[in-house]
Amino acid sequence: MFEEKRFLLTHIWLRGFGGAELNILELAEYLQQEGAIVEVFTYLFLEPMRSEFEKRNIKVITDREHVFSLEDYDFIISCQNILPNSIVKSLREHHSKFPKIIFLHMAALKSHVLEQPFVFGLESRLSSGTLAISQEVVDKNLSRFFNDIPRLFMYQNPVPVGYAVNSYSNNRPLKKILIISNHPPSELKELQSWFDASGIIVDYAGVWSSKYELASPEMFSEYDCIIGIGKNVQYCLVLGKPIYVYDHFAGPGFLNSKNFEKAEYHNFSGRGFEDNQKSPQEIFEDIMENYDDAKKFYTENVEFFRKKYQLSNVLPQLIEQIENDNKEIQLFSVEYSNYVLAMNNLIGDIVVRLENDVNNLWQGIRDFEERVDDLNLHIQYLNEMIALKEQEVVENQLLVQELRLIYESKTYKLAVFLQKMKNGLLKIVKWR
Repeated sequence: MFEEKRFLLTHIWLRGFGGAELNILELAEYLQQEGAIVEVFTYLFLEPMRSEFEKRNIKVITDREHVFSLEDYDFIISCQNILPNSIVKSLREHHSKFPKIIFLHMAALKSHVLEQPFVFGLESRLSSGTLAISQEVVDKNLSRFFNDIPRLFMYQNPVPVGYAVNSYSNNRPLKKILIISNHPPSELKELQSWFDASGIIVDYAGVWSSKYELASPEMFSEYDCIIGIGKNVQYCLVLGKPIYVYDHFAGPGFLNSKNFEKAEYHNFSGRGFEDNQKSPQEIFEDIMENYDDAKKFYTENVEFFRKKYQLSNVLPQLIEQIENDNKEIQLFSVEYSNYVLAMNNLIGDIVVRLENDVNNLWQGIRDFEERVDDLNLHIQYLNEMIALKEQEVVENQLLVQELRLIYESKTYKLAVFLQKMKNGLLKIVKWR
């Protein structure tokens, strides 16, 4: 279906392992594996995500003045309303062929302005399809900007087929847990000590931890249970692996028939369950008590989850429907294209630069915290050494006191006197 089809994907930046960036990586990789020709445009291309695109030989373009031709593409999938300048300029003119232009929205919070259709009139002029990763995005985000959302489709963080191939066996007892979070609340940070007492290993993964790596079936397969939110949930659902949905918004815990629909509505973010905040002890007890029931629920529904969240099951149907759409592109006036170009400059020159500065600042803070942790460990070591030396001093002082008592004792004085007498007698005997 995708053989020789040409796709241009756009995303404001590609740098970390957040859910939005993972969607672009996995979408590009899947299309390329299916024979499509894929290019990606972004303003910011940094590690660690850069290496993942390069390993997969996915072409990423960062030059804002790169010349893209509309007629070269069958589909453009735009995130954050990003369209390259040359595409914007070419939309002033008639062409023999126009691509289907699709807009993907991946956040529901009002504070996430970039995930809103913030370029006025852009989507209503161009969109052959609007993708939302949850109904919450539609209700709390898109509905504020459209009376009639252009060709709405659900794109619920679908995951690569590798997660279905690497099926998880739920026969194993609970021995290892992985907590995945870029913003863990204190109750998750403190959870490890509770499981330690039961002999259960707890590891952490996230930008703040020592384990920050691309999610993969192999990584998940090392653990019996995951604690996390967002796209990590779809990974686990397709694997059939129990995931405890909880993070800084709190969350429902293990999914079941009673809470699944509400959790899915909120993109498995934990929102909607803010009143369910738990202490470390309560989370520990909840997991230990309900783990077996959770295994059963995830196993019994795994085929349903794969049909709903597996990329190879979702994307072909979606693209087929959009491809058959006959929506006509509304050409840009010079004035409107200049407005969109100005918005591009605002995003590229101000927002991206500011965000990158903030990201660098946070990285600097994390580096500083690591240095502080190292210094604290060194201080702890020095304090231990000082304590040992102080103990040695105390022990030496005790020895000195004991020696003084010995020297002052009558027994010692008598022994010295007798030794002198002995030495004297030996001399007399020797002279004779």
